[in-house]
Parts: sequence; structure tokens; C-alpha cells
Amino acid sequence: MICRSALQRWYLGTVLALSGILGWLPASAQCTNNNTLTGSAVTPPCPGTTSVACVQGGQYALVNVVSGNTYTFQTCGGATWDTQITLFNGAAATSLAYNDDGCAPQSAVSWTANYTGQVRVLLDEYPCLANTTCATLTITCTPPPPPATNNEPCTATALTPSLACVNTVGSNAAATASAGVPAPTCSNYAGGDVWFSVVVPAGGALTLSSTAITGSLLTDGGMAAYTSSSCAGPFTQVGCNDDFNGLMPLLALTGLAPGTTLWVRYWEYGNDAVGQFNICATIPPPPPTNDNPCQATALTVTSNCVYGTFSNTSTTATAGVPAPSCGFYTGADVWFTFVAPPSGIALVQTQAGTLTDADMSLYTATACNGTFTEVLCDDLSGPGVMPALTFTNLNPGQTYYLRVWGYAGTTGTFNLCVSGPTSLPVGDCVYVLEMYDTFGDGWGGSTVGISINGGPYTNYTVTGAYNYALIGLNIGQVLLVQYTAAGGFQGEISYTLSFQSGGQTVFNSGSPPATGLVYTQTIDCNPPPASQQDCLGGTTVCGSQGINSNSTNTGDVEDLNLANQGCLTGGERQGTWYYFSPSSSGTVGFSINPVVNTNDYDFAVWGPMTTVDCPPSGPPVRCSFSALTGNTGLGNGAVDLSEGAAGDKWVSTLNVLVGQIYILYVDNFSTTGQAFNLNWNLTNGASLDCTLLPIQITAFDAQARDEVVDVRWTTGNSSDVALYQVQRSTDAAHFTSIGTVLNSMDLQDPEHAWTDESPLSGLSYYRLVLITANGSAAPTHAVPVLRGLTVNAPFPNPAANELWWVPPALAPNSRILVSDPVGRILVSAPAPATGAVHIGLGDLPAGIYTVFGEGPDGQRTAAYRFLKQ
Repeated sequence: MICRSALQRWYLGTVLALSGILGWLPASAQCTNNNTLTGSAVTPPCPGTTSVACVQGGQYALVNVVSGNTYTFQTCGGATWDTQITLFNGAAATSLAYNDDGCAPQSAVSWTANYTGQVRVLLDEYPCLANTTCATLTITCTPPPPPATNNEPCTATALTPSLACVNTVGSNAAATASAGVPAPTCSNYAGGDVWFSVVVPAGGALTLSSTAITGSLLTDGGMAAYTSSSCAGPFTQVGCNDDFNGLMPLLALTGLAPGTTLWVRYWEYGNDAVGQFNICATIPPPPPTNDNPCQATALTVTSNCVYGTFSNTSTTATAGVPAPSCGFYTGADVWFTFVAPPSGIALVQTQAGTLTDADMSLYTATACNGTFTEVLCDDLSGPGVMPALTFTNLNPGQTYYLRVWGYAGTTGTFNLCVSGPTSLPVGDCVYVLEMYDTFGDGWGGSTVGISINGGPYTNYTVTGAYNYALIGLNIGQVLLVQYTAAGGFQGEISYTLSFQSGGQTVFNSGSPPATGLVYTQTIDCNPPPASQQDCLGGTTVCGSQGINSNSTNTGDVEDLNLANQGCLTGGERQGTWYYFSPSSSGTVGFSINPVVNTNDYDFAVWGPMTTVDCPPSGPPVRCSFSALTGNTGLGNGAVDLSEGAAGDKWVSTLNVLVGQIYILYVDNFSTTGQAFNLNWNLTNGASLDCTLLPIQITAFDAQARDEVVDVRWTTGNSSDVALYQVQRSTDAAHFTSIGTVLNSMDLQDPEHAWTDESPLSGLSYYRLVLITANGSAAPTHAVPVLRGLTVNAPFPNPAANELWWVPPALAPNSRILVSDPVGRILVSAPAPATGAVHIGLGDLPAGIYTVFGEGPDGQRTAAYRFLKQ
């Protein structure tokens, strides 16, 4: 329902009443009730027209009127001077109606009598002057319309359903409220209803639609449908609608009993306007053949998008398939299949037809009637509010199922295509160049150039939001990448170069990209080591050396999450990672000095730990997220351990012991790509060890599978580990050991696994404890696992200060984002591997927001709207 104030309705009704009758808007022309009478009282015929032959400026005609009749008074063509007309009830000081230039420079005014008696019709020369020149006053009377014949259910007008809409003209003139029928539940019912009846056709589906008639004052209707054994009741409402046809109603009903009579009640919103309207009953066409997965329409993956036109009209919800995780699904879905090409790359694109807000989700399935698993869901990534899906790692040759539906059950036609390279380029390995524009309007002529062995550059660009290119390379070739900027809005542009086979990123441009020659590589087809923008690629600090560094991106792994980010609530922006370990005990301080003093740098320190734990498993021991610019760090007399945006940029120094290990993350919140200098302040005997710190656990995860949970981890240098304890917790704070795995010491097989045969229902946390030969123990970070809950809408909704959401399975390094109605990102947090995510809303003002997942490629999925109170 569209909310409207009484003032808005009064104004709209007044303007439409006058403009609908005469086609003009009244100008301010009220004159004082001080004119003199000319002639005797006039009684106009009704219906009919009469006139007063001579009325001079400063005189009035006295007219006998009857309540309910509509009278039009005008001097159009009957005067040679600029007239004004004002109506008064006798000697009253307040006018009933008035007009200056309804037929400029003459006047015309229409008024419906609300009493029976006489009305003074004053005529003046503008501006409210007297004269001695005659003007002819023409008076037309129109009686009120007759009472509605279908004012009650037992006198309802019968509608005949048909495949196409055949309108019946209705009117609410003289309609009254129907006693004994429950008031409808929508559209501000205040009486004044009329009734229609329709027999439900075979199939039990019926659409009732109403549209406005040009010139009618009834432009905002309400409609409810009832079942009853007779016109005398009792009545049961089966549907009610206000605004599905603009401001006019539409009811699409299914599951009705064929052959029964449906009683249709119609009224004007608020019962403050009278007029005619159109209404019709139609039989929905049969559903399309691809209404369920086993009749899915097969799509061919083509090298370029070739749109086909499809429809979800008359479709039904699909039983037995999990509801999609985005897009306000209420049914009305259609199904498609496609086979992933050898490249594993597929772009699913849509265009609006009569369906302008569609959603779609991709599934894998054991069979068309088997078990379906959602891969990715999208609501808003295409043009307008249409969806789009992008995949670079589908399994070649596998059949995928694509589900398309209308947001909130809307139906209509739409265009759809699936495109992607049907083969891979020749080479020892293949790189994927992926290009992004966050605003979706293209790069405006900016290009990425790719050269092999110094040959001519092949340039690539983006005309929308995304584009990609496959590049075949042979071992020993030299790859050169250059970027050429054209125009503004460079902050919307980014691109990555990665391995097609495994997805490892070779180069990340960051945003805005640097220009010129930005990357060279001699091809060896080996995945690169982790970058310093990721925790696993951190640099070991040797001694008290200073550090000069800068970053233009967030790396390939989202290391910060709700469990470990501490005060860094903005997540990773442009940062680098470092490890340090004391070779002698003492106090550690440092200062981070931006090269450009207007930059805002933040940092966090995790530890102490016995081995580098990436990503950090808990909150930092020192953290600064101050919004101030300039120098920041440990020391400067600070005593606080952590500070938020209101902090002064300094937190307390750190007392350390020999052999302890710490991780430092330095982040450029300003995302300028400009460098900083880090200077150490080691006191009370402290010094730093130059030994490269071992990373013993390089990957750790736990995933629910059927009735068990699989715990897997990969080790690096683990020669000093005797065994691994697997522990489980319900609160991520109190853990219990549930299994033990001996370390095989096999460096050729660094992967380990253990299965929890009796997992807990709901949310659990798993971690490892590394036990060394001398008995020391070091725990890893904990990972959540959710069992017994499915992907669902966020809750509570409406929300106050926090929101919980169980998102669908998202790609590694995805994020959870919250945006406002214009698309601005207000909250950003790493997506959990499994389980529910907690989103703090305390800083957001009340309003409508959208929460969604965003993959590392920038593609969005699983969008839900919610209300922040």
C-alpha cells in the first residue's frame, strides 16, 4: 500500500476535480461579498442550461439550487471584459468557489451544491471592480448519477472470464458500505463499495484486474475477493490488493475451486472520490513447459551473448528444491540448463522485458528430480534491477540448472543468454584477465595491454561492469602488462590476472590502477607465492631495521574477519603483513609515518604465539583505527590497548619475551597507494630475531558433510610437531578434545584430515592444538560449522542494533556487505566459511538496507532487504 497523508489526498482530489471537469485549474480570484442583485432569482433546468443576459461588474445573480446537483457558471464568450466569478451562500463572508481565468480572460467555475436553497453568483471586473457593461452569465445544471445497481453482493454485476481482458465499466457513484461483510484488509476501506461476481474457471486460477479511465476522478481503487455459498454470506476473504496496477488493484488468484462463485468487492481508496473504472477477469495461460527442472529449457553456451526471450507468466513454485538464498522468492520460477564449456567460464546475462525485476540462482543436481545444491544466487548485478552471474571455475562438461523468478512473485517476459569461451587458448598454462567497473558504465577508453615477448600489445577494456580475456602462455615466454588511463573515475576501475586452472592471483591492480608498464613475468606456469598483502606472504622483520612500504590492494585472501579484526572494523583496505619475534626480552614500540601526512594509516598486532597463525585466530593485542591522519603507532605515552575511530592514533607499547611471535598488519585506510615508513623503538633490552619464522599450518577448515564434519588441514614446516589434537566448542571459548592425529613427518604429503562422526547440531567451532615433542601446545584459530540450519533471510527483520544471517556457500575471500538504497556500501565484513554471520547495525540510521554477499571477483549474490529501526 502506498501511504498518503490527508493533506496530499485533499490537494490531489481538489485539483483533479476541477481539472477533470473543465480541463483548467482555477486561479485565485475571490472577491468580497458586497455586490448588488440584478433581476430576480433564476431556477435552471436540470439537466439543462439557462442564462442571465446582463450582469454588470459589481452585481450578482441569485440562483435556486438543489443539493447534489452540479452547477457550472461561466462567461466564456459572453463578455468583452476580464471577468471574475465568486459564489456565496447568501450573505456569508466565505466563498463557496471562485475563478478568474477559466476561459481567459473570462471565467468559469463548477460547484456541486451541498444544500438546497439559493446561491449568489458574483460577477466582477478584474481585480474585483464594478463597471456598467453587460456580460452574459451561462448556467448549466447536471444531476447526480443514479445509485449503483451493484451496491450489494446479491445485485453484483457478473463478469465473464476470458483469455484476454474484456473490460466492464464500473462506478462507485452513490455506493454505500455493505453491512454484514467483513471489512477488507487493504486499501484504506471507508465504505462506498460495489460488487461483481465471477465463476471460477477450470484450473482454479483467475486474474482480476482494474485500470483507471481517462478523465475519471477514481484513480486509486481497492479490490477484495471473497468466497461464499450464497450472496447472503457468510463471506471469507481470499485476496485483497491496492496498488499492483499503479494505484489501481490487481488480484492473481490460484488454488480456487472450479465452478464456484467468487464475490468481488471494489471501492475507492479512502472513499473520497467518485468516478468510473475498468474491471475484467482473465484466465491465466497455461504455465510454460520449463516450469520445473525436469522440463528445463536447454541453453547453449555461445562465444558471444545471444539473447532468447522467455516468460515466467503462469508458473508455479518448484517443490523439492531448496528455496534460493536471494531475491525475495515466492514462486513463479522457470528452469534452464547448460553444460559448462571446456574453459569453465560462463557469463549468465539478462535483460528486462515486461518483467523488470528478476532474480536467478545456479544449482548443481544429482538428477532433474534429485538433490539440488545452490552454487550462486543474484538479485541486482545486471542492468537496472535485473540479475547477472559470472563464473570462471565451473566444472567443464557438467550440467548446471538455472532458476529464474520474479522478485516478490512478479511475472512477465525477459531475455536470457549464457556465453563464454567454448575452448581454451593454446599454451602450457592459461591466465584469466578479469576487469571490473564498480559503477557499471565501463572504463571510458582505459585499457589493459598484454604483450608476449615484447610483441605488440593487445588491449582489453570494459564497456559495462565486467569483462574477461583468456591468455595462453608457454613456459619461458615473457609477459608484459601495461595500463593506459583515459578519463576520470579511475577509482571505479580494477583488474586481476590469475591462473585459469586454480584461480591463484598473479597480479592485482588495486584501484585506481597505476599507469604504464605495471607487471612483467617470465612464465614458468607455477602458482606464485602469497603476496605481502596476505598474511601468509608476510615479511619477517630483521633486527631494528626501518620499513618503507606501500600497498595498492588487499591481496588475494581476506585475512580479517569478525573474530580477529578487533578495532579494524573497516576490514582490509590497502595493507601489508609483517612477522617479528624478540631475540631478547624488553619493550617494543614503533611509529608508522605516512610519506604524505594527510594519509590515514591504521594497524593491529596479534600475539604472542608459538608459530605464525594465518589468518590470526583471535583479536589483536594492540589496535588503532583512529580517523586522524599522520603518524601512528605504539608509544607516545599512550596507555590504552585499542582505540576506535575517535582515538588519538597511539596505543600502549608492548612488553615481550624471548621467542614469542607477533604478527603486524599495517593498513592504508585512505587507499591512496602512498607509502609509509615504520621505525622501531626497542627499549628495556628488547631486540628482534632475524630468523625466518616457520608457518606450520598453511590451511585449516572444517565442513559439514551429511551426518559428519570433515576437519582438514595442510602443514608447512611441521617437523617439531608430534601430534595434532582436534578440539570442538559451542561458544568458541571453551574447547574439548575429540580426536588425535599423529604427525607423519612426511613432507611430501602435508595434508591431514580427521572426521567427527558425532557432530553437534547448530553452530560449533573446531580448532587444532599442535603438541610438540617437549609437550608445549599451540592452538590454531577456530572455524565455525553450522549444522541443522539452512540458508535463510536475515533476522530479526526489522532489526535494531544487530542482524544475524546464514548466507549461502560463498567463494573463498568473499565479503558480507550492507548497502543503502542508492548503493553506497556502509558495512563490510569477511564472509564466514560456514555458519551465521553477525552484523552490527548500531551506527546506521533507521531505513531500508540490503545485505548481500560479494565474491572476490566483485559479483554479488544472496541479496536481502531489511528494515533498520
